[in-house]
Amino acid sequence: MFEVGRVVMKIAGRDAGKIGVVIKLIDDKFVMIDGFTRRKKVNIKHLVPLKKIINIKEEAKREEILPLLEPLIKK
Repeated sequence: MFEVGRVVMKIAGRDAGKIGVVIKLIDDKFVMIDGFTRRKKVNIKHLVPLKKIINIKEEAKREEILPLLEPLIKK
């Protein structure tokens, strides 16, 4: 369900309600996300996976991610 490029919504913590994308799989409980959230290691229980997947490489920079996320948010 969680893979690099999966668009997610954060549902807990300071960034709750913000959209991000998985940039790295850490283990079966944690992933690294970035986007309209802070780049951070996050428990997958604090994320809701959305249907969208964007084509990025692992650990992509924010400058690469934001232009791909913006059109998805405006829909």
